[in-house]
Amino acid sequence: MRKGSAGKVIGIVAAVAGALVVAFFAYVIVFGNPVVSADEVEYQIAQQYGVTPSQISCPSSLEGEVGAQITCTGTDAGQSTPLLVQVTGVDGDNVNFSITPQ
Repeated sequence: MRKGSAGKVIGIVAAVAGALVVAFFAYVIVFGNPVVSADEVEYQIAQQYGVTPSQISCPSSLEGEVGAQITCTGTDAGQSTPLLVQVTGVDGDNVNFSITPQ
């Protein structure tokens, strides 16, 4: 192989490797796990406990992966209660989760 050809081969290999990395991240973004917004989690907790969503506060969205969890806070009559929210199942875009007062 000539000296100039080696540089071209290395450039092509580097470009292909870069394209594969970009394609992988694009796949994860497009076909990754569903996510339940913090607002939706707050709404679901409020519905289950018969309170208003403003009485529930979640720090972040909930990743749609079995075992993923966040701890939200419920406030009623001036008393705060931590609520463990944990994903129990995922079926397509549907994320099932349990809510456990701590």
